[in-house]
Amino acid sequence: MPRPRRARLWTIAVLAATIVVAALLVLIALGILVLSAPATPTVTVTGVEWHIDQGTTSRGIGWFGPSEINTTPYDGFPVSIASGHTFNVVLKLSDLDSVNHSIYSLIVGAPFTFSSSSPRLPALVSSGEDDWSMVVTVTVPTVSSSETLGVNVTVDAFSSG
Repeated sequence: MPRPRRARLWTIAVLAATIVVAALLVLIALGILVLSAPATPTVTVTGVEWHIDQGTTSRGIGWFGPSEINTTPYDGFPVSIASGHTFNVVLKLSDLDSVNHSIYSLIVGAPFTFSSSSPRLPALVSSGEDDWSMVVTVTVPTVSSSETLGVNVTVDAFSSG
């Protein structure tokens, strides 16, 4: 007894769907068809505000000039960083005093964390140095959805304690 026409159509449809799914699986396995991973949340860093704990010279100015330094769009901000990743920012100083001074520690405000610096801490800034710089690596927080934040960094030039 011949199959009804409707049953044949269903058989053909199921067979076609099976072939399409098998072909897609083969393309994925061969790396020809790549499924994108879910988007990783980002942290957009608007800038870095540096606060320098420092003494004053005999002329009454800070050893390194102003105690507050803020980055600007000219410094490459804002920048978007993937959640949990790091970025580098450069601290530039001049030692305006007649003696050497050191940078003993850097405290990066939460939710960011300090990762490393180059040169390593403590770092010496020689008297009269006019273009001293330090690369500071900061880790952005792990976030579940994209956020926009600013970074605060305290630079300790007083003591190692």
